[in-house]
Amino acid sequence: MNKTKSFKLNNGIRGIIVPLPGLKSVTVEVFLKIGSKYENKHEFGLSHFLEHMAFKGTIKRPSAKQINMEIDAKGAGYNAGTGHEMTSYYVTTVKENAKWAVELLSDILLNSIYDEKETKKERGVIIEEIKMYQDNPMMGLGGEFTKFLYGNSKIGCWNIAGEVDDIKNVNRKTIVDYKNKFFNPNEIVVVVCGDVSEELEITIKDSFSDVFKNEFTLPEVELILNKEKNKTIKKELEQGHFCMGLPALGWSDDRKYALRLLDIIMGGNSSSRLYSRIREERALAYYVSSIGELFKEGGYWAIQSGVNLDKMTEAIGIVREEINKIAESIKEEELIRAKDYFLGKTKLAMDRTSFIASFVGQKILLENSEETIEEELKKYKKITFKEVKDLAKDIFKSEEIRTLVCHNR
Repeated sequence: MNKTKSFKLNNGIRGIIVPLPGLKSVTVEVFLKIGSKYENKHEFGLSHFLEHMAFKGTIKRPSAKQINMEIDAKGAGYNAGTGHEMTSYYVTTVKENAKWAVELLSDILLNSIYDEKETKKERGVIIEEIKMYQDNPMMGLGGEFTKFLYGNSKIGCWNIAGEVDDIKNVNRKTIVDYKNKFFNPNEIVVVVCGDVSEELEITIKDSFSDVFKNEFTLPEVELILNKEKNKTIKKELEQGHFCMGLPALGWSDDRKYALRLLDIIMGGNSSSRLYSRIREERALAYYVSSIGELFKEGGYWAIQSGVNLDKMTEAIGIVREEINKIAESIKEEELIRAKDYFLGKTKLAMDRTSFIASFVGQKILLENSEETIEEELKKYKKITFKEVKDLAKDIFKSEEIRTLVCHNR
């Protein structure tokens, strides 16, 4: 990877160009520190709603159809995503279209009209999205687990999309006021990755210079861990689904590298302990996957699975057993395999400009770091067996286990 070019606009927006010679694709992605973690109770779901409205029409491109037709005519891919701590918008295209992609993203972010009719229609779309996750525990149980752990916090919507009742009364004014409150150029990063030149710096500056300064300061968030250890959600389901985990680290904790490797050992791939025991040995479930969140202030690690109702107690017992014994039973060869898996997967992903853009933008926005993927991989390589074993002792404690189940009994 060639040396990156980083710069700052007069209004505070940070830009970075990552040259990747030889690749045909270019990804332009814009990152904003707007997320559900910073929402007050009357704002639940608005970060996600704001993201949905971005592609619905601008002064220059007045309708969603026009925007979609323009993107499709380029053969480009695009999407956006809202998380607890940030929102991002990206376009992946070929290098001839890089300037167009920068201009398009600046247009939808700076000049969206937030038409009232479109806002009303999108309310319906988002409500159906919320219901979709509620109807499908494989998709939605992780969000419910986050809310189960941290839903008592004074600030923060831990179900990113909010609840149906939060969305019913959202209107144009609600969205515009929320955007004006959080849209802070000091918390915006523009990333371009691909076989491009540093000349795109001029395009970025021309496209994003009109963002006015905003002195709004993000609220301090205190994670309040729910003392309750068990919860049941009743739904009409053929299967039972469960999510079982513990409070863990935040991304500001350097032990996060050891945690990622420990996660792989426990449930992060098809040769992990829990996948092997629950699916391969006992055939209790189709899916067994590790999930988790790392916020600045803390986080969690968990295992999620869907099993026959008559076998749920057995599957939960297996997870509890592995959590209780991991600190004493972990073996050095497991750590070696986890490192090889992580390094291999990461190197494969580095062929995608979208992966590089996501890594770079998130690092700069959240951690204020221009650390490269290669530099981060070195940290994983240096993790020792003792570090992983000690972390397992600190985190994987029986008394800290939380269990969320979803079934019809």
